Amino acid sequence: MDLKSKVSNLPNKPGCYLYLNKDKHFIYVGKAKNLKKRVSTYFDRVQNLKTTRLVREIADIEYFVVSNEKESLLLEENLIKKYRPKYNVLLNDDKSYPYIIITNEKDPTYKYVRKLDKKALRSFGPLPIGSNARETLITLERLFPLRRCKGNLRKPCLHYFIGQCSGACFKEVDKAYYQEQIKRVDNFFKGNINEVKTILTNQMLKASENLQFEEAQRIKEQIISLDFTTTKQNVEFKSQTDLDVISYFIEDDKIAIVTLFYRAGKLLFKDEHIQLYFEQDITDLLDSFMTQIYEKNILPHKIIVDKEIELFELNDKYKNLTTHPIKEEEKIIYNIGLQNAQEAIRKSKISTTTNIGNENELIIQLQKVAKLNKEPYRLEMFDISNIGNEFIVGSCVVYINGKPVRNEFRKYNIESKFTSDYDRMKEMLYRRFQKALLEQRMLPDLIIMDGGIIQVHAAKEIINALGLNDIQIIGLVKDDHHKTSFLINTNEDDVKIKDYPKLFNWLSSIQIRVDEYAKSGFKKKQNNSFLKVELEQIEGLGKKRIQNLFKNYNTISEIRQASEVDLFKILKNKKTLDNLLNYLKNKK
Repeated sequence: MDLKSKVSNLPNKPGCYLYLNKDKHFIYVGKAKNLKKRVSTYFDRVQNLKTTRLVREIADIEYFVVSNEKESLLLEENLIKKYRPKYNVLLNDDKSYPYIIITNEKDPTYKYVRKLDKKALRSFGPLPIGSNARETLITLERLFPLRRCKGNLRKPCLHYFIGQCSGACFKEVDKAYYQEQIKRVDNFFKGNINEVKTILTNQMLKASENLQFEEAQRIKEQIISLDFTTTKQNVEFKSQTDLDVISYFIEDDKIAIVTLFYRAGKLLFKDEHIQLYFEQDITDLLDSFMTQIYEKNILPHKIIVDKEIELFELNDKYKNLTTHPIKEEEKIIYNIGLQNAQEAIRKSKISTTTNIGNENELIIQLQKVAKLNKEPYRLEMFDISNIGNEFIVGSCVVYINGKPVRNEFRKYNIESKFTSDYDRMKEMLYRRFQKALLEQRMLPDLIIMDGGIIQVHAAKEIINALGLNDIQIIGLVKDDHHKTSFLINTNEDDVKIKDYPKLFNWLSSIQIRVDEYAKSGFKKKQNNSFLKVELEQIEGLGKKRIQNLFKNYNTISEIRQASEVDLFKILKNKKTLDNLLNYLKNKK
């Protein structure tokens, strides 16, 4: 059945549709209340407007019928995560913002997090970059103490003696105490910080009178770090509400989406996202963007979006919170967001090195420069790091549609019997692709070897042996200063990629990432090995007890912070515990 017939035979039912290109890669996923009506608009539109690149690339259509709109929303989210289509909005896996939270426990404590904990009792943020959020956390811990230690230590902890712990370390703390402290923290984040500034100012003056000038300076810096909550801004809201403004601007083939996060009526944070735009449905794009943003972050009381956005088509999760800019102050702050989106586009145009929003262009350029027979939808790059003939770790980073997919990055421990780079690469690639075949996982269109012709030949030997001849292989070579130098294309010719600045920077960033990922592996392996050997010198601490220690703690720092009670439960010997504590005390 040809494409036109498939479109005309779509059902008039809710569901999700997937567009595929000639290489059978998914290039776009959308949801629809009526599949036939929605998909038809893409092709009807082409008759009236210029043919878009998205529509030109569609070679096939797949679809899923669902029972209701809510099911289509969930299915769309899952399909986008699974296939990462290049024409959908795709935010980085680490698209998260700083928060200070209060844990939801009998004896709550403060935490600084980069990923919102939805189970937290209180969450404050996102906090502005440059506001020194960690300093704010320290201030709260000192002025409004909650539990600072692990609790139930059967004796007061050090923080309790200096007035920075509720006392949960050794006693039952009245629930009313925590309620009062949390109330004061709530007031602080609402901008009522006179109490905090007064306390800190008195402490600073007292330290200065006692000639403790370094302490006075530290407290002064604490006060300065709180300025973000008191700085007057052009627009503040009498209602002290939490709201987000999501603006966008389209110019030529790019779209910039800017989110302004207002908390307690004050602008605290700005986020920018830029990508290529090919006449996709703007409501679909913004809906997908918002879904990904609010999966990891707090929903505000109100979300302001452009009047062009069809509100009834948005995700039920935030539809009722969303509004067009109607009130005068809403129009003003939406315009601020729009100006920021326009500026983001302008900056992306004048930059000669940035790759923001240009991933598709880079993939097409890489296809041409590296002599690839198709666009590399999925690429994997490999590297190995080692010290001598031990602590050998291989690494693989994965990119889909030009963007890193961090949850698919992998490390491989390589046995020391493989003494050459050639054999080590072969061992890593064989393990990876043999397993991929057995598990029927998605295979890459392109393999990039971090190294020269030796590494490229190692890859070709394994790929050919496994019958994976459709996978293309190139190399990325470093110079004597360990910087990206040139590319080895599929014909094994050297290509000077410095003649293509954006492509050069993008490939260099991938090479740096795979190199650092590998090194992080062998460093951890090396440090743990050295540490365990060192611990074996402690009397009574044999391999079994060391193993049990590292089942409970990852690092020497974590062991040092553990309570004597917890360590004794692991070691089960008082003398050995004393020996370990003496070691930790003397080790810097």
